[in-house]
Amino acid sequence: MCDILFLVASYGTGHIKVALALQSAILSLNPNVNTKIVDFIELVDPYLNEISQWVFMMMLRYYPSLWGRFFKRTENISMDSFRHNFLNIIGSEKLIDLLRKEKPRVIVCTYPIQVGVLSRLKRLGIIDTPVVSVVTDIAVHSFWLHPYVDLYIVANNMAREILISKGVPAYKVRDTGIPIEPKFSEPIDNIDRAFDILGLKKGIPVVSAMMGGYGLESKLIEITDVLMKLDFSFQGVIVAGKNEKLRRSLSEKVRGKDNIKVFGYIEYNKELLGVSDVFVTKAGAVTISEALAMEAPMILYGVIPGHEEENAQFLLDNNVALIAYNPLELKEKIELLLINKNLVEKMKSIAKRIKKPNSAIDGAKLILNLCQF
Repeated sequence: MCDILFLVASYGTGHIKVALALQSAILSLNPNVNTKIVDFIELVDPYLNEISQWVFMMMLRYYPSLWGRFFKRTENISMDSFRHNFLNIIGSEKLIDLLRKEKPRVIVCTYPIQVGVLSRLKRLGIIDTPVVSVVTDIAVHSFWLHPYVDLYIVANNMAREILISKGVPAYKVRDTGIPIEPKFSEPIDNIDRAFDILGLKKGIPVVSAMMGGYGLESKLIEITDVLMKLDFSFQGVIVAGKNEKLRRSLSEKVRGKDNIKVFGYIEYNKELLGVSDVFVTKAGAVTISEALAMEAPMILYGVIPGHEEENAQFLLDNNVALIAYNPLELKEKIELLLINKNLVEKMKSIAKRIKKPNSAIDGAKLILNLCQF
């Protein structure tokens, strides 16, 4: 049995990271709360989970425009349309069995498919447990919208207004920010140690690059090529994520370039962002939220069509990031940020204003309020 059940999905790492951030924040506020994280698609069918993850990653890697077209065509469909609700029956029986076993006081979802399934079960009177939908992008896609959700946690006031304009009651929507680990609410207390654990030297600019937990191969290769051509005195950090083959390949590529380091998946992302003078990334919502919290000057590169385009547009509209569309532009933008200290300070100032480093704690308080202990 558990008090708070998190339902996640393994498409990328962001949805799980959001659940882990909220779980950590909840336990810091109330260590006696029993929480559990369950991969919803894995619960429905482990084989389906494995295949669908592979298809999703192949689509993003080789046919990202296909995902972008699907996102745009379904972004504003009606909540009562078939296209909006055709997945709402998936895994219902296994989910009901899980809920009967765990008897949660609150269910928190960080992926939209399970939100629809739960909303249908509530409409049919099968369950009455409060459902929290944590929208894990700045953009609010229609698949997140369901009439029996009790609370929406969203990135900012813009997302809140979008939900309200689509008929969601204002009292159900709170713009606490996309939940990131509570550690991002505090500055780095020992900057020397941050440099040490990354094997970097103080006093030399750091250019880092991260493309999500799985690392998009082609873009990280392009970024690495750009860094190898920079004439500036700098230190480069490339994070390949869970793609071990890519990590080995990039490590071999930079052999002899002692100023460029290649890592796999890292836990010390706070330290990396804290020492970065330039941070190159795609527009994954969790990563950019962490970068904003650390006020790291960002260059967006390899933005995935659809949800990430809208995330990127928010940053660009607020002048808190630059964007590059090809290696030549990327080289120019990196050099610009290494030279133009006034621009960097302006970006840091804006980040300080719009960041939400306490997002997980604020979201955790809302979730605990629904538990009714």
